[in-house]
Amino acid sequence: MGELRTVWSSLALALCAAGLLLVVPFLFLQGFLASFPVFGTSSHAGDGYLTWAAWLGAGLPLIGVVLAALGRRRGWTWFFGICLVLAVAVAAMARVDQVRHAPPPPPEPRHCVERSGGGNECPGD
Repeated sequence: MGELRTVWSSLALALCAAGLLLVVPFLFLQGFLASFPVFGTSSHAGDGYLTWAAWLGAGLPLIGVVLAALGRRRGWTWFFGICLVLAVAVAAMARVDQVRHAPPPPPEPRHCVERSGGGNECPGD
C-alpha cells in the first residue's frame, strides 16, 4: 500500500512540475501573442490564456508544496516552494503596478446641469 501511494504522489508531483514548466509558459506565450492587435483592431483575445496561466502558475506550486511536504520529499518541497515564492512576488508586483497606475476618479460637475424633463444636477443638492 505504501509503495502505491509513493507512485501516485511521484506521478502527481511530476505532473505539477511538467505543468509548471511547460503548460504555464505556453499559455503565457499564447496570451501574449493573441493580445497584439491585428490589422488595427484592438482585441482582448489573449485574456483567457493569461488568466489560465496566472491561475496555474500560482496553483500548481501550491499543490506541489502541499503534496511534497506531506510526502516528506525535501527536494520537491524546495523546488515548489521557490516556484511559489516567485509566483507570489510576480503577483505582488502586478498588483502594485495596477494600484499605482489606477485612473483618477471622474470629475464631478461644478455647476448645475439642466436635464430634459425638469431634473437637474446641482452640486450640494
